[in-house]
Amino acid sequence: MNQSIALELATRRLLGTPGDILSEITKPQDFEAALQLQQDVSKKYCELANTHISGWKCVLPTATTTMLAPLFADNMHDLTQHCPLYASSDNMALIEPEIVSTFAHDLPARKTPYSDTEIEAAIGDTRLALELMQSRYHSPSEATFFEALADGLLNQGVYLGVEINPQVTLEQMGRFQLTVTAEQDTQTEILLDKIVTHPNQHPRVGLYWLINFLSQRGIAIKAGQHVITGSYAGIIRVPFDRNITLQYGDLGEISLKFDRK
Repeated sequence: MNQSIALELATRRLLGTPGDILSEITKPQDFEAALQLQQDVSKKYCELANTHISGWKCVLPTATTTMLAPLFADNMHDLTQHCPLYASSDNMALIEPEIVSTFAHDLPARKTPYSDTEIEAAIGDTRLALELMQSRYHSPSEATFFEALADGLLNQGVYLGVEINPQVTLEQMGRFQLTVTAEQDTQTEILLDKIVTHPNQHPRVGLYWLINFLSQRGIAIKAGQHVITGSYAGIIRVPFDRNITLQYGDLGEISLKFDRK
């Protein structure tokens, strides 16, 4: 039964077509069941889209919630002027402002935990990023957390922005003024302008946890893979076909247009 549900969710992701929440019989009832279904969906999606896992999203777990999901190579957009994504039900582009860490070296799975220092040594660069969001359920508020986890936690891709100056500290990446604007012709609309903070103090905290969580399950990190670790401002709704700029304080900016898939 898991394989048919995995195929359904993978197909929804590929086509950008949400469907009903899962039935009581088929929906995962706990974390391990949800994670297994997520892995099955990932495998099916890679087959359908002829792609591969190119990273992970996560946040530091709480006492009650553990969040992680794979990212896929076919949905990575590297410094493009235009970024395609599936629209929300109200015809908006849904994005989350994040910071992404890209690995320069492999971290093979092993029994001994990796230290923070070992993990830092494997990271090549740190960049501004946007997570592109879409639920594969018509009514995402009605889906359980485990259904969302199985579906990949709303991820539909990642936009990779400019590299952050290596001299910038992790603490400086933890808090900054975020300004989001939409421009059309000569008019500029401010969509957001406030001081934001990372949900886990800075963008590496969740990453340190993730590497060892995956390693203990026999999953290695490979050079070139990307990890995002939580939004600075939740989901932001922005219009299509307008010049969108996100200014991450002194860290840099992302400027692009979103195109409907």
